[in-house]
Amino acid sequence: MADTNTYRDDNEKELLAQIAAGDTKAFALLFDQYQNKVFSHALTFVKSVEEAEELTTDIFMKIWEHRQQLPAIQNFKSYLFILGRNYLVSAIRKKIMATVEIPSGHLLENILLPDKQYDVKEMHNIIMQGIEKLSVQQKKVFTMSRLEGLSYEEIAMQLAISKRTVKFHMILALNFLREYARYYRLYHFLIWGFIFLLKK
Repeated sequence: MADTNTYRDDNEKELLAQIAAGDTKAFALLFDQYQNKVFSHALTFVKSVEEAEELTTDIFMKIWEHRQQLPAIQNFKSYLFILGRNYLVSAIRKKIMATVEIPSGHLLENILLPDKQYDVKEMHNIIMQGIEKLSVQQKKVFTMSRLEGLSYEEIAMQLAISKRTVKFHMILALNFLREYARYYRLYHFLIWGFIFLLKK
């Protein structure tokens, strides 16, 4: 595409097709074009800049995860509005449910169960392995954000990149780690199932 910073509406089909094929540069264009609108929409729901930024990142993660569906979309703006609205409503519902008091004894019992503790440790190890497989920039951004607790602004300043670029790398990193963890756990499940069958 001729312009690397933006695109015209009549090029949208081409852009969506490129994203569906896994083109991260095309996705960056889409992200740059719409992220402010999504953020503003999220902010009206949650009234918190930090939460709105996180929700915006999550919404674009959903788009990337389901990118194979993009070529069939006739009106991306409508699709994005509906997707964003549904995700925000769901997020608010979960937040409300999280305020419901859980009996402390039941919660403590679940945390202390040996198998639960093993699951937490196993998932932590899987995620740490996945982090090592990220690209150099994605690894830096993810580590600084989720492990060191830095804000997007602080990360942008330290890495000398824009805040939008930080968000973009976080979307790709989170999506990769989610898929990596999902595959890895499924792989272990299949291995244990195979061992179980051999014992019979």
